[in-house]
Amino acid sequence: MKKILLAITSLLMCACLLTACGTTEKTLNDTPLSEAMDKINAEVFGGGENMRVIDSLDKLELYYSIDPADVEEFAAEVSKNSATEIDEVILIKAVDTDAAKRIAEKLEIRLQSQKDLCASYSAELLAVADKSEVRTQDVLVSLIIAEEYDKAVSICDETLFS
Repeated sequence: MKKILLAITSLLMCACLLTACGTTEKTLNDTPLSEAMDKINAEVFGGGENMRVIDSLDKLELYYSIDPADVEEFAAEVSKNSATEIDEVILIKAVDTDAAKRIAEKLEIRLQSQKDLCASYSAELLAVADKSEVRTQDVLVSLIIAEEYDKAVSICDETLFS
């Protein structure tokens, strides 16, 4: 009887330990995406003077083939000098998770095209593009292509998630 009680107690303790482990996944907060972009510009791109702003849903659709109906909010910038720099930041808050998936597919195509372009003429820029990825968290989809990729991603996460 003692062995059975001990076994039940042990199982209960294991179950408590497993249920006590919560996830630490952060959720998207209400900070405007432009605030994260401003911080990335200040800390990664030296103020952002070399970046060109994509300032309308029409341009977002033109450059990335993203349906404006899928977009709740966005902030996007690309390098002004695409011949020598590949810097690009696209932050898009989708209207829902299905829209986020469609947006992520479009940004994957963009990233691959940037990699293909760099592969044909610049090993240095290809190395920058190769460490980049399309990220989807909650309904936020992002593509950051930057030499200081990890720093830019960290700024984005610290600003937009709580």
